[in-house]
Amino acid sequence: MEKEASSNNVDFSVIIPQRNSIQTLPRLFNSIPVSDRIEIIVVDNTPTPVTKEEIGVERDYKLLWSEPSRHAGGARNVGLEAATGKWLIFSDADDYFTEGAFDLFQKQLNTQADIVFFKSTGIYTDTGEYSDRAEPYSKMIIDYLEKEDELSLRIKHIVPWAKMIRHSLVKENSITFDEVRAANDAMFATKAGLLAKSISAIDADAYVVTVSSGSLTKRRDFEVLHSRYLVALRRNQLLKSEKLGKHQAMVIHFLYQSREYGFSKLWMMLKEAWQYKQNIFINTQKLFPGFKRFLKNERKNAKYIVK
Repeated sequence: MEKEASSNNVDFSVIIPQRNSIQTLPRLFNSIPVSDRIEIIVVDNTPTPVTKEEIGVERDYKLLWSEPSRHAGGARNVGLEAATGKWLIFSDADDYFTEGAFDLFQKQLNTQADIVFFKSTGIYTDTGEYSDRAEPYSKMIIDYLEKEDELSLRIKHIVPWAKMIRHSLVKENSITFDEVRAANDAMFATKAGLLAKSISAIDADAYVVTVSSGSLTKRRDFEVLHSRYLVALRRNQLLKSEKLGKHQAMVIHFLYQSREYGFSKLWMMLKEAWQYKQNIFINTQKLFPGFKRFLKNERKNAKYIVK
């Protein structure tokens, strides 16, 4: 018999952390069908809790609050605690679902897979023009479908969106998000991918990810850089423990970027690498092509980067 996370009639729990993005929430809500089989959980992460009146959406949903110090990961964990659906679906407050996304989800409702991956697309918020933000994740789905590259999809699709995750997989394995400044989702996605008994993927877009000024993916302050670095160290440690060491993420670029913040910060990060028994030169054969992509994205996204 298929495992269930709850005994009610909710099929999908859509969990949305929000911080200073209430102006985009109506667009996200409009991309989600009104149905008593879909529950929407918005978890506010601002110092002064917002109200439903401020959000201005006239429909049924749960509005919860988490301490700002817990960051987006803590907000998602609060959402997990409140979720009752058979499937978990995550969205950021400034993103939205494609037209027909929930028809795609509904068709997979009774799948035997523990995670179902979907393709996604990206846009720049100010112009509506295409962004390549989602391309690496959609490529993993193509590689899975065409080349049967299942491992990459399981461990490298490290964002929570554009996928259905069986609630019981998360609940029974006590998988939670890191409550850190940035990259809170990488360990969650990696653990879920490793623990899923089976996965599947659909060759169709279900999600639109946006790029806006000051978003975490484009920020360059040391706190964000350091948070991403520590998550990468922990994730690499996990992969090594699963005998997947050759799939560790490159970390030397974090050390390179830390030079902007002085020798003391670089020295601290080198000591942390030693504490995690991390080879800082891991996968540096990918450094040149990766650096070329980095420079290309820096030029393309220059006005969106906040230092």
